[in-house]
Amino acid sequence: MGLLDSLEARLDKLVNGSFSKAFKAGIEPTELGAVLQQELDSKAKDVDGKLLVPNIFVVDLGTDDYTRLQSYLIPLGAELAKLAQDYADEQRYTATSYMSVAFQHDPQLGTGIFRINSASGVVAEPAVAVAAPAMPVEMIVDSNPPHLTSVSGEKFFITQSVTKIGRGDQAEIQIEDSGISRLHCAIILGAETTIRDLGSTNGTMVDGRTISETVILDGSIIKIGSTTLTYSSR
Repeated sequence: MGLLDSLEARLDKLVNGSFSKAFKAGIEPTELGAVLQQELDSKAKDVDGKLLVPNIFVVDLGTDDYTRLQSYLIPLGAELAKLAQDYADEQRYTATSYMSVAFQHDPQLGTGIFRINSASGVVAEPAVAVAAPAMPVEMIVDSNPPHLTSVSGEKFFITQSVTKIGRGDQAEIQIEDSGISRLHCAIILGAETTIRDLGSTNGTMVDGRTISETVILDGSIIKIGSTTLTYSSR
């Protein structure tokens, strides 16, 4: 049995055979799994002889799919994370931490349409596939992690209280840009969200000003090296 076949079998067993019924009208789990594998393949990059891949994935779903599947999202995310880890092991990929797959609501997407965003970061522990009760869409949407979005649309999720950004292996968010230092800056979550320059060579700019440390808000524009990022709190 292949990875995608075993994914669907595990999910169906987990929720007593009702899982397939929920997917009749839209997205199928094997489709999500296949695109997740493609995302790993497309983002794999050779660093010091290792093929590094992202480990944090957020799947955007339209309103119909999100509402219909909300009671299955926790086990589905856990099983997709297991699929990603199994596939990474099979392909001899390396990730910075455990695989994590979460879901968020995007009202602009139609039924059966989804989008996967990926980033690298530290995940405290591997996800466990357990059945979960349904909850209102608003409760799940409000738990979306803050993130940075590049000009090209790539999202970098901020999953720690202190998230370092740079080119080096010690950065939770790694960006390939020759103008970015190995450890360039850090985003610090608290009562206010701040960004701190970590002694970078070329400096950190926020909304057109070079800073050592400053508060950032929704829509703040951060420039490091030749990379421009927009901060969103969720």
